[in-house]
Order: sequence, then structure tokens, then C-alpha cells
Amino acid sequence: MRKYWTICLLSVACTALAGCNQMGVKQNPSSAFEQVRDQFAAQSSYAFYGRTKLLTANSANANMVNFSGRKDGEAEYMNVKISVPEEKRVETLSLLREGSELYAKQGQGEKWKPVPGEGVALRQEMDNWSPGFCFQQMDEMKKGIRQLPDENPEDDLEAIGVTLDSAKLKAWLAAQLQEQSATGSRIQSAAGPFPGHKPRLKLAMQLSDGDWAGASVRQGGTSIQAKPSQDVKALVDQMDVEAEYTIYYNKTTMLPTNMKMSIRSAYDLNDQRVKEHSQVETYLQNYGRAKPLPAPAEGGK
Repeated sequence: MRKYWTICLLSVACTALAGCNQMGVKQNPSSAFEQVRDQFAAQSSYAFYGRTKLLTANSANANMVNFSGRKDGEAEYMNVKISVPEEKRVETLSLLREGSELYAKQGQGEKWKPVPGEGVALRQEMDNWSPGFCFQQMDEMKKGIRQLPDENPEDDLEAIGVTLDSAKLKAWLAAQLQEQSATGSRIQSAAGPFPGHKPRLKLAMQLSDGDWAGASVRQGGTSIQAKPSQDVKALVDQMDVEAEYTIYYNKTTMLPTNMKMSIRSAYDLNDQRVKEHSQVETYLQNYGRAKPLPAPAEGGK
């Protein structure tokens, strides 16, 4: 009898211990992030689309940037539509990355043009909306990871929040702005297929007017900086910025279904303290069955 009760107690203890271990894994957001990151990196192909919003008070200037694309092996294709409200038009840009090589084109009938190494703007544009770069950014800048409340316990989705380190985020931003400032301070007639292109950063200051570097003027088909560019280091040093990614993932496959990056910033521009809030939403689908990518020799999609 005593032996029977001993076995029962051991069984109960083991069950309780197993339950604690399962709960521990489930409640460990860092482990969940690592699993989602690794599962995503292991995918040979997928498709994605998303949009960027500039939020002001209770209104939203939605769809400042719309993007879509797909990945296949080491290659990635992206179509970016940038709203230019002051000119009442939408700028469309297609990008194709094959390893270290980048190609770009505008319009459906145009042919791909290679982007040289100094084509900073187009390379930044590609990285800003690439899901792979999002995970790289989170991995390098993560400061805190937390499990978010399950909005619907009956579905297969769960969510984690990844807060980025503000100092690392500012260093990344400063590097991007310095690259733009370096190329913007000289005549850009040979800076790539679209020398006048200004990338839209995830940060709201670039989504609003992009005026941080000073106005530019057109002369003979080339772009010349009209006045000395803003001191990038001074601009970033006095900036307050915070950002967090929300990752929704399938708890069975541990693959992300969508991500939302929220960025709040406050900075001085033209003797005023500007406060802005931007949001980038990215949706992922068709794992393992994305459509083939175009070849650089092709004119269309």
C-alpha cells in the first residue's frame, strides 16, 4: 500500500513538474523570440506586404509608404509606393536584391538598372521595409522582450513585444542620416539610376517632410545642396526616440504572421520641438510557396 502511494505521489510530482516546465517555456518571451527568429530565418521563400503611417493626435496620415515583395533563397524583390501628398502623386519604385547586388527600376515597362555601391538611398529604402532586416534590427537592438496578453485564446496566435535600445536606435539613425548627408552634399549625377531619390526612414521625421538636411535645388538635371546640411550628430544627440516591435506568431509553427513597429520621436527642427509618431505594419504569408522572382534582364514583374 505504501509503495502504491509512493508511486502515486511521484506521478503527481512529475506531472506538476512537467506542467511547470511547460509553463516556464510558454512564459519565457526571450525563448519565444529566438524560436520565431530562427524559424523565420530558415524559410527559403515567403511573401510580404505592409504600410507605414504617420500618426498625429487622433488622426493618421495613412499609407505614407506602401510596400510588397517576396523572397526566394538569397534574392528579394520589393515594390515600394511612396506618397508625395504635396505634389498629389505616388512615386513607385521596384527593387531587386541578389546577394550583394541591387537593381532598381521605375514603371512597369522599364528595365532593371544596377545600383552602384554609393547608391545609399536605394539600399536604405530596401532595408527599411525588408522583413529580414526587421529581425536583424530587433536582434541587434533588443533591450527588453515581454509576452503580450493573448487577445484570442481560441486561435493559434500569440504575441511578444520587443523594445529597442534607444541609444542603439539613435546610433543607427545617425549612420543613415550621415550616409544621406554625404551623398546629398555633392552633385549626384552619377549616384545611381535615380539620383534624386530620398529614402523614407521608419522614423516620422523622414515621413513628414524630409527637410532635416536643408532644401535642394535643381540645376541642369542634377541635384545640388542649396545650403549646409543639418549637423547630424547634434540633431540625433538632442533627439528623444523610442521604438517597439510587436510580433504576432503562430504558436504551432513558430512563424511570424505579422509585425508592427511603433516609433515615437521628439527633435528640434527650425527652432521648434517636433513630436511625431510613426507605425510600420508588415504582413507575412505564403511560406515556401512564393511566386518566382523577376530576373534583372526582365522589364516587368
